Amino acid sequence: MKWVSSFKYLRINYVEDIASIENADQKVVFYNNISGSKVRVRFSNKYAKRNLVIDEAFIGVIRNGKDIGKEALKVDGKSVVTLEPGQEIFSDEALLEVSAGDKLYVLLHFGQKQVYESICCFWADDGAKVTLERDGREISRDIISEFMKNDPNIHMQSMFIGFDAVQVLTFDETKTIAAFGDSITHMSFYTNALTKRLYNEYFEKVSVINCGIGGNRLINDATFVKAAGKELLLFGEAGVKRFEKDVFEIDDVDAVCVLIGINDIMHPIQLEEKEETISSEDLIQGYRQIIECAHENGAEIFFGTIMPSGNDDYPKWWMEKFEKVRNEVNDWIRKGELHDGYFDFDKALQDANRPGYMRNNMNIGDGLHPNTLGGMEMAKAVDIKTIMG
Repeated sequence: MKWVSSFKYLRINYVEDIASIENADQKVVFYNNISGSKVRVRFSNKYAKRNLVIDEAFIGVIRNGKDIGKEALKVDGKSVVTLEPGQEIFSDEALLEVSAGDKLYVLLHFGQKQVYESICCFWADDGAKVTLERDGREISRDIISEFMKNDPNIHMQSMFIGFDAVQVLTFDETKTIAAFGDSITHMSFYTNALTKRLYNEYFEKVSVINCGIGGNRLINDATFVKAAGKELLLFGEAGVKRFEKDVFEIDDVDAVCVLIGINDIMHPIQLEEKEETISSEDLIQGYRQIIECAHENGAEIFFGTIMPSGNDDYPKWWMEKFEKVRNEVNDWIRKGELHDGYFDFDKALQDANRPGYMRNNMNIGDGLHPNTLGGMEMAKAVDIKTIMG
């Protein structure tokens, strides 16, 4: 038997105070594809500067649409969980029968006011669900700070605090697939669709975890945005630095699906206001580093080709530089020098009449991020038999 993450998202370091919650319950409901009789949750206060106090915590099971019960989560036998700044700790093991096909939920009660300093989050609405309730009634999203209200994507974003992973003690042969990348992975339109395919085809045999960070680059740390005069730390440290910890820290991962690189190409010109972008050679060297790391950890690694990012608002010279590097990198991915396979997301989503552009109905309106339909097309491009071995 081994611990397998049924649910996992990375915490994002917003630096700013982005929201607060008081005298309310936070409930996160998600799909589960593994079976077992013991569960545990990793509580997390990573990146925070204040203590986080969880007055009560529970994990429960929804089966055939009915809540069939929950168990209290404790740490060292205590119901109140106090996390110091930066602290991450697993709960005590809870005895709870869970089965593939169930939905699981984590319910946290916050009594005194708690500030959101870092969060786990996603955008897609066809996977996990986050609700906030007070006295049995769902409360509005007015907990969000003015800082976050200025984010153009806030209307799409679901966020939660207090934990980042739920694990089930299950069979040794259960496989774990990690999706690693930037916002296209993090937003979950693609990973939700891929998860559904895998769970339908490999019932009770596999779990998918999300290791994406919006804005993340493979080679360099959080981008310095010239217009803002600061690094956007929420973009995270370089993929080559975080890869091993974020993918393998708490899971015995069997395969990694990687989609990263577009921000390495776009950010130098678009946000740093430079005249040149990264070279394809530098980006490929970064790919080689994470390939070696995956293989050293006993996992296969598969790459997605980088999709188009065309937008009519971009200057022509931007697009010319983007496309040169993107196409060179995709040529390398398709040749399959060192990795275990690839999936041609570029081919699946590009506009046949404008190769540097994504099809209009496949993105959220910015030409860069796939929507629900685009995510489904990406998932169709993945050979799930290959990644299952």
